[in-house]
Amino acid sequence: MNKYISLVLCLLILSIAYAIPLTWYSQNDARWRSERLGGGSSIERSGCVLSCLSMLLNAEASNPQMTPAQLNKWLKLNGGYYGNSMRWQIPGQIDGQGSGLELEAQSTRLNDWDFLSSELAKGNKVIVKVRGRYSHWVLVFKQDGPSNKASSYHVNDPGLDRYEARTLEYWGGFRSARSYSGKWLDEDTFNLDSDITVIPVSEDEYFLYELYNVAHPADVYVTLTNNLDVDVKGFFILGLFDKSKGFLQTLDFDFQHIPANGKIDLLFEMTDVNLLQTDGRMLKVIYSKYFTHLPSETETINLGSFQFPDAAGEAHSSLPSPEPLKL
Repeated sequence: MNKYISLVLCLLILSIAYAIPLTWYSQNDARWRSERLGGGSSIERSGCVLSCLSMLLNAEASNPQMTPAQLNKWLKLNGGYYGNSMRWQIPGQIDGQGSGLELEAQSTRLNDWDFLSSELAKGNKVIVKVRGRYSHWVLVFKQDGPSNKASSYHVNDPGLDRYEARTLEYWGGFRSARSYSGKWLDEDTFNLDSDITVIPVSEDEYFLYELYNVAHPADVYVTLTNNLDVDVKGFFILGLFDKSKGFLQTLDFDFQHIPANGKIDLLFEMTDVNLLQTDGRMLKVIYSKYFTHLPSETETINLGSFQFPDAAGEAHSSLPSPEPLKL
């Protein structure tokens, strides 16, 4: 019998975290950078606010996928611009008044740390105009540290060509701010409170696959709990990643509707469990509002991962009677 992956309880590594903490879009993305805003300027030149609002809408549970191109088209049809400037209350109307994204408060004071800290404490996200540049806005999504230090505030910067983790310290603070509320799809949304289970084909069926030189399949079971008080719809994708967390391929996917404060069980099919035998490879379950065979880490939530240790961990052995691996 060929060597098979040993399924041992302690080999499961599970984490609930964002690959990138919140949806991130670049205003320089080739898909929309040349499109025009209300006053004729391009998204690449003047679309930082538009891109920040697109991040928020895409990270809000009640909304479908929302890119800068999609939001720009809607805003131009619904009075969202005054020239190239944003009418800040209009984007909140895209999902109806009083539900989903809503403009909550604003401040025009330089480095108004009390405002920024208190809004984030409420669970809101804040778009701020940074210091040191004529007119550039970024999205503040988290505080981690003293309220009066710029380095405590983590941001998504739409002005970058590729994602980079930054804080407000990069600009030395901010000059103006707009706060928005919403039901955010972030690291607290989904709770893998039950288990991830990988069940390979039974030993009794090995000979059938080996007779025809066919890979050994496995079933992957996942239980998810939605902690939000709103329904969540979207695609749950089982992906294979290398030891550097680089995406290799999509193995299976399922479109699901999780009711508010509800729970679902997912079943994925893995056609070749031996794909995990390469050192450092892992399975990840990720959530996205739309399906793609090449999911972007800037638009998805990493719900959990399954990984065997490298060869030094002696994870490979003969398996006379395969058993489920569970958390």
